[in-house]
Amino acid sequence: MRLRWLLSAMVVIAVLVPAMMITAARIVRPDGGRWVRLVSFTPYALLLYGVALLLLIVAVVAGHGFRRAIAGTLAVLVLPLVAVHLWWASPAYVGQPAASANHGKTFTVLASNLYLGDADPVELIRVAEETGADILVLTEITPAALEALREAGLTDAYPHAGGAPAEGGAGTMVLARHELTDVAPLDTTFGGLAVTVSVPGESIRLIAVHAHPPSDDATAWRSDHAVIRRAAAASAGPTVVAGDFNATMDHEQMRELDGRGLADAAEQANSGWQPTFPDPPLIAVDHVLLTADLVATHTDAVSIEGTDHRALVAELAWR
Repeated sequence: MRLRWLLSAMVVIAVLVPAMMITAARIVRPDGGRWVRLVSFTPYALLLYGVALLLLIVAVVAGHGFRRAIAGTLAVLVLPLVAVHLWWASPAYVGQPAASANHGKTFTVLASNLYLGDADPVELIRVAEETGADILVLTEITPAALEALREAGLTDAYPHAGGAPAEGGAGTMVLARHELTDVAPLDTTFGGLAVTVSVPGESIRLIAVHAHPPSDDATAWRSDHAVIRRAAAASAGPTVVAGDFNATMDHEQMRELDGRGLADAAEQANSGWQPTFPDPPLIAVDHVLLTADLVATHTDAVSIEGTDHRALVAELAWR
């Protein structure tokens, strides 16, 4: 009996400690890349709290004396933490999706990290065609990857291009079926850009991003997100911000964008949790954000051979 209680207590401690660390990091937002990365796993804390709560309820039902009292007290303490995490997770699942004024005028954005150019070019174009993507936001696109995409038919389907490829992870490009104008680079680590795109309905301002990962002290990550926020704030009219943010909607930087009038497409469409990284995916770091002039009607995360990111596809419409 004592051994069973001891093992149960060890399991409860083993799941509560990391869960509480994640909760604390989400609330306190300490400096340092390790803590920033920990926040990415916020959805998993809910699972850990659930396991702990189940074990504690079993202990209350089966236990006696002080063991039962301790288990009951802990269960009462865990319940508010479960409620907090349910609240944090709820935007992607609940609520009424915003209505579009004209569903006939829709366009689709596909954001894909090509993993240092290793994504299968034929499959990428196939996915773009099958999803009806009007705009591609491609990060980590190398010169060799661009050439392979062109050989696979990229130019025929997407004749308009902005940005430039680069070796390593520094290349970011926007490819579109319709005209691109007013291309302006962003002062971020991996070559982001802002561009005006003609889409069905009218034109939008598209900001293509690839933020530095939150390594070491996360200084470069924070700096890139500050640039992204400034670019979004400076954009007038219908705006879409898309790409690899290296951040989840649990990070303060993403919530600040959401608080400044940029809605997350997956949350707005009630698509549920759509992790995009790594392979198999564990966290959602690729996003499409949009201003109130637009509405997301559907999003999907699609696997592409050769890359460690799922492509995020978002169908958008005019309000």
